[in-house]
Amino acid sequence: MTLDLARVDAFAQHAHRGQKRNTGDDTAPEVPYIVHPRAVRDLLLHDHPDAVVRAPWLLAVALLHDVLEDCDVHHQEITDLFGADVSAAVRALSKQLRMTPAATKTDDQYWTVLAHSPLPIRQVKAADRIDNLRSCLKWPRPRLVAKYLVETPRFVLPMIVEDSFLYAHLAQLLAQLASQYPDACRPPAPGPFA
Repeated sequence: MTLDLARVDAFAQHAHRGQKRNTGDDTAPEVPYIVHPRAVRDLLLHDHPDAVVRAPWLLAVALLHDVLEDCDVHHQEITDLFGADVSAAVRALSKQLRMTPAATKTDDQYWTVLAHSPLPIRQVKAADRIDNLRSCLKWPRPRLVAKYLVETPRFVLPMIVEDSFLYAHLAQLLAQLASQYPDACRPPAPGPFA
């Protein structure tokens, strides 16, 4: 199956229509959600030095990586339109399937599936996390930063060690976040009855 990336982009834009990027900052402009999947695609397409990540099927996965979680899209629709490989990769990247609630993964299941996925799928996850970390540097989101400062070194960095570009980029962004949010990972002070 030949993938038309303009068609994939149009599908993702339609699926995310009306959705806004959750900046967590009331002073930030409303950002259409499609900006995020396009940023993930663009990181692989324009920034990554390895041409292998520019394979059309992988760029399609980058554009579609959130549609099963956040949109009224069934994985069979992705299979029918863009092929089984794209659909399987998007399913691996999805913690829950909005149209199939029984398919929700626990955190452990989610990270285990990703850790055992082929490198290209893990590269999309790393690019996704890079864009999310960049957003946290732009807009104040302390709770999300705290989650990412724990989760990224524990799960994302170990799964992407084979890709020195993405690994270094994630490590640099984590250092910036830790500097900008020094209290994000500190445990709360014990209460009077601790």
